[in-house]
This record gives sequence, C-alpha cells and structure tokens, in this order.
Amino acid sequence: MFRTEPGKCYQMPVHFGGYDYAPAETCYHDVVNMGFTFATDEAALSAYIPEGLELLRPEFTINFTQSREIDWMAGGAYNLIDVFAPVRFRSAAEDLEGIYSFVVWENKTTPILTGREKTGVSKLFADIEDLHIFGDKRFTAVSFDCNTFLRLSMTVEGPADEQETITPVNAIHWRYIPKIGGPGADLSQLVLFPQRLETQKTWRGSGVVEWFALTWEQHPTQAHIIQALAGLPTFGPAAVMLTKDKVFLMDSMARVLE
Repeated sequence: MFRTEPGKCYQMPVHFGGYDYAPAETCYHDVVNMGFTFATDEAALSAYIPEGLELLRPEFTINFTQSREIDWMAGGAYNLIDVFAPVRFRSAAEDLEGIYSFVVWENKTTPILTGREKTGVSKLFADIEDLHIFGDKRFTAVSFDCNTFLRLSMTVEGPADEQETITPVNAIHWRYIPKIGGPGADLSQLVLFPQRLETQKTWRGSGVVEWFALTWEQHPTQAHIIQALAGLPTFGPAAVMLTKDKVFLMDSMARVLE
C-alpha cells in the first residue's frame, strides 16, 4: 500500500512518488514582455479585487509574455497573458505592495497545473500565438476552439531605456479549492509569489487591445471572464511597453499572506 513520506513534496497523481524539497529560484532565460496599461473606473475594477486587498490606482495591465529556455522545463517554452492591477496587502503583521492577477491564460498544461496547485495562480488554458514581428509591428492573438477573444498589437516607436534594471515583483494570487459536491471552499487564501525581473532592453510605443466577448456557446467555462474584462472601461490610450528580460521565480519564498 502506498503511503506518503514525511518531508517529501507531492503533486497529483501522488501514488507515483514524491520529491525532495530543494529551496531555489528558477530562471526563465529568454523572455519578451509586451504590456498595455489602461486607466479605468475605480469602482468597476474594485469589483474584482478580493477582500484583504486594496486597489492602489484605478488602472490595469494586459501583459503578453513569451518565455523560452526555462530551467524547470528543461529548456522548454510557453506563452501567457496576465491581466493584473496594483494592490496593497495590509494586516497586523505586514504591509506590502504588489500586483494582483485576475486571470492568467497559458498555452501549455504543465505550467498551468503547477501554478494553480502550488502557488494559487488563477491559470486557464488558451491558444496564444507567438509574437509576430513585422517591421516595427508586434502582434499576437488569443483564442479557444478557433474563437479569437483577444488581439494585441503594438507599433514600436523607439528605445525607452538603454540601462539594465532589476525589479522585484510581489505577485499576489487567490488560491481557491472548491468543496466537492457542494458550494463553498475547502481552501481559500491569498498567496504571495515573489519574482525578480532583470530587464535588458525596453522599447516604447503605441498599441491596440481588442476584446471579443465570446458567447456561452463559444466558450462555456470562460465566457463570463472574457465578458467581464472586455467590459472594463478604459480612459485614453494605453501606455505600451516592450521589454527583453530574464525572469526568476522564487518558489522558496512563496507563502500565504496572513
């Protein structure tokens, strides 16, 4: 009969065995980020901020990330879309600022499973095109079952900063495990997942974000998410940035916020 061993880490399916915990950070060696930041209505955005967090500014970012040469995937790759807003967490024990992710779409199963279970990232699957590069144009699209629900396009206008920078990122997520067979949660907690962004090059530009609010028939499990994000008001053009980065995920520093 299989039994778990004290001190071992496990993921489903558990019965094939666990692994030793080794505190470390994992590197994404080749990363491109293309971000679109919009000013929005504070009340509309706050409706999606969970209890325990405070919205810092009425703005949100839609960020495309193309990651290659990932250590923990033996040099593998995947793409993602992260929609987040700046927040503050305050308790009797601490006060920290970070970003809260409303949803993270990824185009591979492996990072979805590890991120959802281990660090509470609200990850979902989508088909995400690699970044298309044509002259000064950069563009990508996101779809599900042949139904496109998001397009991002940028016109690069020039370099923004030639200096390399190191930026710590306090990424905050809501880890929620529903009860089996009924309403409610078996687990509900805010989680901090620290990262470090080493930016090598930065470009400024202008761009366009196009949402296509799919119907329930087109995407039964995510239509309400896409419709909610597509319905957020935006004031003025987006602030658009393109960066070439190296990213470090600090798994050993991830923890529950209390």
